Amino acid sequence: MCLIGLRKRQQKLEQKIEMYETHIKNGTLPPIIFGGRKNFYERMKDKISNQEWKDLRTRQLYSRGDKSKKGNLNMRITVDDCGQGWLEIANSLGRTNGKTKSPRIKVPIIIPYRFYHEITNVVMGEQIGVNPKGKPIIDHQKYSVEIIRKQNDFYVNITFDETEIGRVLDFKETPQSDLIAGIDVNPDRIAVSLCTKQGNFKGSKIFYLHNLDTFSTNKRTTVIGQIVQQIKKWLIENNVGGIVLEDLKFQQSHDTDKYSNRKFHQFTYKKMLDSLIRMALRNGFSVKTVNPAHTSVIGKLKYCKKFGISVHETAAFTIVRRGLGFQERLPKEVVLLLKNKITTKLRIFVASMEESEKDTNTKKVYKKWLQTIKTWKDHHNWKLWSILHKTVYMSNQQLLFKI
Repeated sequence: MCLIGLRKRQQKLEQKIEMYETHIKNGTLPPIIFGGRKNFYERMKDKISNQEWKDLRTRQLYSRGDKSKKGNLNMRITVDDCGQGWLEIANSLGRTNGKTKSPRIKVPIIIPYRFYHEITNVVMGEQIGVNPKGKPIIDHQKYSVEIIRKQNDFYVNITFDETEIGRVLDFKETPQSDLIAGIDVNPDRIAVSLCTKQGNFKGSKIFYLHNLDTFSTNKRTTVIGQIVQQIKKWLIENNVGGIVLEDLKFQQSHDTDKYSNRKFHQFTYKKMLDSLIRMALRNGFSVKTVNPAHTSVIGKLKYCKKFGISVHETAAFTIVRRGLGFQERLPKEVVLLLKNKITTKLRIFVASMEESEKDTNTKKVYKKWLQTIKTWKDHHNWKLWSILHKTVYMSNQQLLFKI
């Protein structure tokens, strides 16, 4: 099933490459259909009406923000003395002769309670003084407004710049807080482990994402936001000063069958990681991302039994230690596992192969692993952890072999 999914993915990518190369050669651009290509063909087959097609093509209105024009020239959001929000839209068609300003269409809007103060502070501006006539001088922040029609309802999206209290650390920097959190992101749960700057384990917690892959896009976004807020609350309660995240490229490395693609793609690691990073920067946490290679196998073999926690929690602990610059050396029992049991298994497998299979890639790989284990002190720890990842796994705290 995995190979079928990979072949289909390869075919799609090859078709895209061919299409883009043709456009580059001819100096053209791919065609764009406002309203959607699928809906366009539906209209050609008369499966949707002409009015439905027009509605699809005119469902969006956007106005760019401008600081010098009270935040936005054509679409402004105001709040009256009663706290009611209003959207004011400039109507150029209603302008009378000799007038330079357009009258405004005023429409009531509902501002979510959760974002009420944040939005009103942006759209109403801040008083910075008074002019000679005694009128207040308001410093406005620019914000862009987008109106989207969905069926018979209209939604208003507001975009504005935020002030970031936290900071994203570069590759060479390490978090300096007394307590740092490592976060392991998965399709069905997020594991968070706490670690001191000396590398000691201080606790962990799992935040579950039940059936997230079955939700619609809007529902997933809501659930992700709620989980991120729970994580923020827990981090603040534990006086955490920084977080370390995986730098995942999950979509590129996990093309398998149709169901798995839906599960991983719709979950959108990017959306989850972006939400966590935004939350951290808003609340003053330092943020660092690290290569997540072999964090799961390191956690399983090194910390699962030691701390009595799940694989995901140990992976999160390994991530935070990597962010702090610690090298995960192989414990004595893991070295013995490589030199004895795994080496024996590999030798038996290689010896049992028929003469006709001498030059197979699998046999070459296993011989290479045997040589690496034999001279294990000369290699980077990651090479050995990689062999462990490909040869053993944990089930109910028991070590089992994949080969």
